[in-house]
Amino acid sequence: MSHEVYNDNCRGCKPAFMDLKTGRVLPDDHPTMIKVMAIWETTSRAQREAYHRVMCLNSRDPVDVIMVQALVDRFTNAR
Repeated sequence: MSHEVYNDNCRGCKPAFMDLKTGRVLPDDHPTMIKVMAIWETTSRAQREAYHRVMCLNSRDPVDVIMVQALVDRFTNAR
């Protein structure tokens, strides 16, 4: 797993959603995760790196936050 640097092959660098009722991470074959990962595949490298910086490195850089908020909005609307 890559924590400091984004890596396309790192599972921990990709989105994960949790079932709020069970507290468990949704499996890859869950309908929500299928939609989320389809969106993820359309993102640019810059978007994926911004996502990593915000989610893994706690970036609060306004550019990163704006990019990630737009991506999270897409995820939310797809559910």
